[in-house]
Amino acid sequence: MNNGNKPNLLILGAGGFGKSVAELAKPLNLWSEICFADDSWPNTLEINNHKVISDILGLGKLNLAAHQAIVAVGNNELRQKWYSLLHSLDIPFASVIDPSAIISPSTKISDGVIIMAGCIVGASVKIHSGAILNLGTLVDHDVEIGSCAHLSIGVKVASGKKIAPLTFLKAGTLVAD
Repeated sequence: MNNGNKPNLLILGAGGFGKSVAELAKPLNLWSEICFADDSWPNTLEINNHKVISDILGLGKLNLAAHQAIVAVGNNELRQKWYSLLHSLDIPFASVIDPSAIISPSTKISDGVIIMAGCIVGASVKIHSGAILNLGTLVDHDVEIGSCAHLSIGVKVASGKKIAPLTFLKAGTLVAD
């Protein structure tokens, strides 16, 4: 139930990463309620004390005017597809950023970005919509991260690099000269 002051957060995907994003989002206190849309619905109605309100295709049948949404699945192509669905339904994107992340004030972060604990992001970085920076990712200055790219746990990106949209960098990858 929305208290009128804050939007609700709708997380698409209630698997392991979705649960992690919900746990990150709750203490941020930016949303009145956190809920999921997941294809396990209607067999699953609750995950970790958060309601599962719909499957993905059923979102268009709901009144989601008081919601922001984030897509929390690691599959880049599926994440892009679900962001396109959200866009077509006029549901605004949220970004969920762990407060322990160190992010330069000159970094530009689009909506729909997830930045997990322990990330460090340098000066003049651009992070496009739908990107994920997973635990402990390090991004040096002047890097551009394309839409729906996924930098997995412990990825390190040297200065000036461009990560193309939909790129998946596996855990521990080093992107340098």
